[in-house]
Amino acid sequence: MNRTKSIRKYILSIICVSLFLVIATTFVYIPKQENLLSSLAFLQNQQTFYMKDLSSGILLQDASPMKDSKALENDPYRFEVVNNSNSDITYQIVFRNNEEKAKSQGKEVLPNHYLRYSLISNDNYLVEPSTLSDDGILYTTTIKAHSSEIFDFRMWLDWEADNGAMNKIFIGKIETIEIK
Repeated sequence: MNRTKSIRKYILSIICVSLFLVIATTFVYIPKQENLLSSLAFLQNQQTFYMKDLSSGILLQDASPMKDSKALENDPYRFEVVNNSNSDITYQIVFRNNEEKAKSQGKEVLPNHYLRYSLISNDNYLVEPSTLSDDGILYTTTIKAHSSEIFDFRMWLDWEADNGAMNKIFIGKIETIEIK
């Protein structure tokens, strides 16, 4: 009987130690919630199609109307479109006015028809100097799988802008929109 009690204690001890080791190693291998969340965020940031700024942005502060020839001498806003996916992607390059921000400042956004722009890639004009359309679409193209393309974008106040362009603010950005 004593021997049976001793074996039971021994088996119970082995079970308890094993259970303790299983629980302890589980906590070692299960990531903390913050680490798990940061890992998920890292995976989400591994984008396959995106736009990257290569310069400081588009500036039209205190802009005065310019002729196209003079405007094309200004420094461009440079950006890169990257496609890390396994397939070609068709997309649009779009200019968006931030009307909400302008209204929050009690200002009115400069309408697109007062703005002119050009878009260049690899020293080739993709868009000759043109007036910005109301929908803001600058260019539609397709990028090959696992490639990138650098663009130079210039924007200026049209030489023929009238007094309707006065006291307006320019708050905008360039976006890429994938066409599915």
